[in-house]
Parts: sequence; structure tokens; C-alpha cells
Amino acid sequence: MAANVGSMFQYWKRFDLQQLQRELDATATVLANRQDESEQSRKRLIEQSREFKKNTPEDLRKQVAPLLKSFQGEIDALSKRSKEAEAAFLNVYKRLIDVPDPVPALDLGQQLQLKVQRLHDIETENQKLRETLDEYNKEFAEVKNQEVTIKALKEKIREYEQTLKNQAETIALEKEQKLQNDFAEKERKLQETQMSTTSKLEEAEHKVQTLQTALEKTRTELFDLKTKYDEEITAKADEIEMIMTDLERANQRAEVAQREAETLREQLSSANHSLQLASQIQKAPDVEQAIEVLTRSSLEVELAAKEREIAQLVEDVQRLQASLTKLRENSASQISQLEQQLSAKNSTLKQLEEKLKGQADYEEVKKELNILKSMEFAPSEGAGTQDASRPLEVLLLEKNRSLQSENAALRISNSDLSGRWAELQVHVTEVMATAAEQR
Repeated sequence: MAANVGSMFQYWKRFDLQQLQRELDATATVLANRQDESEQSRKRLIEQSREFKKNTPEDLRKQVAPLLKSFQGEIDALSKRSKEAEAAFLNVYKRLIDVPDPVPALDLGQQLQLKVQRLHDIETENQKLRETLDEYNKEFAEVKNQEVTIKALKEKIREYEQTLKNQAETIALEKEQKLQNDFAEKERKLQETQMSTTSKLEEAEHKVQTLQTALEKTRTELFDLKTKYDEEITAKADEIEMIMTDLERANQRAEVAQREAETLREQLSSANHSLQLASQIQKAPDVEQAIEVLTRSSLEVELAAKEREIAQLVEDVQRLQASLTKLRENSASQISQLEQQLSAKNSTLKQLEEKLKGQADYEEVKKELNILKSMEFAPSEGAGTQDASRPLEVLLLEKNRSLQSENAALRISNSDLSGRWAELQVHVTEVMATAAEQR
């Protein structure tokens, strides 16, 4: 209901009836003025039509008459529509012009509805207060008849006091014993952890030292092997270069010897040809025949020498080629062996480096020991850096003092609880006395 009244109030407030009435009033005034003007214009039009009929020839009047009738019909229709619209407007105007604005009434109704709702809430609250007051009265009436109950409560309070005191002492003793047991257990575990960590550290240091020594040795061997490999490669390259130079020279000498042998063969062929010519000339003197024989003999000897030299050079070339082939095979074999050794050394070096990386938990073990100390003995922020390097015995003594201080604090807390219990008992006594006075 409140929502409907509120929505209606907002609607009529936005509608603004008074502004609409003012606008309708202004429009009605304008329409009245226009009606007067229209009536006067109509009269003037009638007079002009009469004058037109009097002053216009009959044949012209007959021609214009249909047009004038059509025009008159349209004017009459427009006049009729205008009158009907004006009549409808005036009807709406007459009904709305004197209608009162409902906004103030709706506003007042909304305020009254809120007041009614508030009144209903107040009545509900008063009803709850009455019920609460009735409950208090019932409880007060019950309290007046509870003297026996109060005595029983006093006895229970004394029993609770004694029980609480005994429980507090028992809890304090149990807490102290538990703290001592926990401290002893933590101390034992810490000593075991320290011994184990120390053993691990010594073992790790030994392994690291061994691995570093092996790594350095392997690096030295690898360097020596690389140096030897480079020297072997250089020596073999120099030897191959020398053999290739000798081979090239032998080839050049063989070519020269072959060219000389060809020259000697040509000379020998020429000598044979001359000898044939000499045999045809039987009358030639004996001296010339002897010269030709000697020349032929010397050429044959020189040719045989050149052929032997060529054979020797060919043999040298074959021997050098065999040596070069053998040298290449030996060099390839040695290079392969050196490369295998180099690969083996590199593999060993990588394994040692991986083992050395595997011992990287050496520093982590140290960090874990320091963290364990800090967790067990909880150093303060100001002395955190100093406690990290202090001996374990000193930390244990400080932890023992801390536990003793905590035990003393628990005893003080037990005493405070006993005092608060006494105060509570006094307060209960005062309440009982007040109830007796009211009775």
C-alpha cells in the first residue's frame, strides 16, 4: 500500500496539474479570440460574395459557381471539424480547470502512512517490552523464593572455588612438566641433529675436496692431451708437407727424364735413318761409317742411362706415394685415438662437474642447521645475527631460562585467577544481600 501511494504521489508530481490548467486556460483564450476573428472573416467573405454576384456577368458567375461551391463545401467541412475540436477541447477544459491538485493530499497521505507504520512499530516494541517486563517480574518473584537455592549455590561456589584452585595447580604442574619434557626432547633431538649434520658436513667437505682434486687433475690431463694432440697434428702436417714436396720434385724430375728420353729416342731414330742411307751409299769412305757407328753407340748408351734414371724415378715416386699413404693411415689412426682420449677426458670432466654440483647441498645443510637453531631458540630481531653464530650450549641455557620464566608467569597467572575467583565470590555475596533487602 505504501508503495502504491508513493508511486501515485510521484506520478501526479511529475504530471503537474496546475501547469496543465494554466496551459489549457491560455489555449481557451486563444481559441475564443480566433472564433471572433473567424466570425468577422466569414461576414466579410459573405459581403464580398454578394458584391461579386452583383458586379460579375452571368456567364462568368456560371463558370465560377462550381468552384465556389466546392470551396464553400471544404470551408464548411473545416469549420465543422474546427467547431467539434473546439467543443471537445472546451469540454475537457471545463472538467479539468476546476479539478484540485491531488499532490498535497497524496503527500499528506504518504506522511500519515509513514506515521501509521511507525506507530505500528512502536506498538510492537511496547508489546515486546511488556513481555520482557513480565518475564523480569516472574524471575524476581522466583528469586524471592530461592533462599535454599542460594545456600546451595554458595556451597557449590565454594566447591567450584576449591576445584578451580586444584585444577589450576594441576594444570600449572602438568604444564611445567610438559615444558621440561618438551625441552629435554628438543634438546636431545637437537644434539642428534647437530651430530648428524656435523658428520654430513665433514663427509661433504671430504667429498668436495676429493672431487676438486680429481677435477683439477682431469683438467691438467685434458690440457696435456690437447697440447699433445696439437703437437702431433702440427708434426704430421709438416711431415706430410715435406713428403708432398719430395713427391712433387720427383714427379718433376721424372717428367724431365721422360722428355730427355723422348729426345734421345728421336736422335736414335734419326741415326738409324742415317745408317740406312749410308748402307745405300756403298761408296762412302770407311771413316764416315765408323763415325756413324760411334754416334749411334753413344746415343744408345745415353738412352739406356735415361731409361734407367726414369725407372729409378718411377720407383722413387711409388715409394713416396706408399710412404704418404702409410703416413696418412697412421696419422688418421693416431688422430682418432687422440680424439677418443679427448672425448673420454671430456666425459670424465663432465661427470666430475656433475658430482661437484651434486655436493651443492653442503651449503644447504649449513643453512638448515642455522634455521633449526633459529626455530628452536627463537632469537629476537635485535640479536638475530649474533645468535646465529653463538654456541649451542649457550642457546640451550638461554632456552632453559626462558622456560623457567614462562613457568613463573604461569604461577603468577594462577594467583591472579584465584584473586578474581575471590572477587567473584564477594560479588555473589553482595547480590544475595541485595536480594534479601529487596525481599
